[in-house]
Amino acid sequence: MEIAVIDYGNGNLGSLLAALRRLGQEPNVVRTSKDIRHADALIFPGVGSMNAVVNRLKEHDLLGWLNEMHQARTPILGICLGLQLFFDESEEGGEGLHWLSGTASKINAPILPHIGWNTVDTTPHPFLWRNLAPPYTFYFVHTYRILPDDPKIVRGFADYYERFPAAVLAPPLYGIQFHPELSGPNGTRLLSNFLEMVGNHDGNLAGR
Repeated sequence: MEIAVIDYGNGNLGSLLAALRRLGQEPNVVRTSKDIRHADALIFPGVGSMNAVVNRLKEHDLLGWLNEMHQARTPILGICLGLQLFFDESEEGGEGLHWLSGTASKINAPILPHIGWNTVDTTPHPFLWRNLAPPYTFYFVHTYRILPDDPKIVRGFADYYERFPAAVLAPPLYGIQFHPELSGPNGTRLLSNFLEMVGNHDGNLAGR
């Protein structure tokens, strides 16, 4: 199984790569079009700003390939900023990938960024919460949150001065606002659930 992790160029991939390696994966880190090879799934990590990231993807000729992978229904996991990239634009500035309708805007809170452990109120998901015991607690580091046009894709909420979406399901897109690689056993289990889904991917499990 080949997992590709997109490198936005900020050098902050260590925790995610280490978490995947502990689960028996050796991810292909994609920085430019020269790094492209077959991938069974993509992971968008959760650091950077939308405008800078999209510009970097354009500069390194990755946008076309990413759109092809999306159209081919390759499973794609978006973490934090990676989730926000699925949408049209961000209040922070810049356009997203336009794979989902909606925006990312700043959390209505007096203290930002939102940093720390929060409980996620979950709704049914085909694999994300499997083998996790409540409370579903994960680690967050973010200033912006998504506002999807279609509320039915939301599969989890968290609270920080306001209630905001923390997980989405829109196959082949799977997004989480928190950082599983920083979330201890719950985060490890969630990443393992994603990898198991990819390994069993037949177009049915991922779309339920």
